[in-house]
Amino acid sequence: MLVKFLDKVENHIGSVKKNIDFERIREFIETIDSARCIFVMGAGRSGFVAKAFAMRLMHLGFKSYFVGETIAPSYEEDDLLILISGSGRTESVLTVAKKARKINNNIVAIVCECGDVVEFAELTIPLEVKKSKYLPMGTTFEETALIFLDLVIAEIMKKLNLDETEIIKRHCNLL
Repeated sequence: MLVKFLDKVENHIGSVKKNIDFERIREFIETIDSARCIFVMGAGRSGFVAKAFAMRLMHLGFKSYFVGETIAPSYEEDDLLILISGSGRTESVLTVAKKARKINNNIVAIVCECGDVVEFAELTIPLEVKKSKYLPMGTTFEETALIFLDLVIAEIMKKLNLDETEIIKRHCNLL
């Protein structure tokens, strides 16, 4: 059973590799780089992926926040909102998208299924994954999104000429 699980994960990673749109990734990175502040949001397990991405952006020196955390400032005109939603139809994600759209059009949607959230996004990054009986519910999307976003972080590190010795300085040192 474990081998079948690992085979499925490997297949999903291979699918992402085959379907990468490098122009969209370049545009995504440029959008991140030009934002005053970056707000990242997802619900449930996609929210955990969003929190991990926001943290990594902070480690790279960006002002990044997870929507819903008490330390997040108000969203403004020069900010970026990144929404992570497998279905693209999660109510809380749609609510945040609607509110942000009233402020600016700088919204990126990372989705599996292109639900209603893409109507609010200036840039959509579809991660084409298929559900599997070995990987319940949204697992394939969440794992794929985490890997994809870690690769984006690696590209940003390369672009900014940063290495681990630089980013470790921004890592929590109290625990």
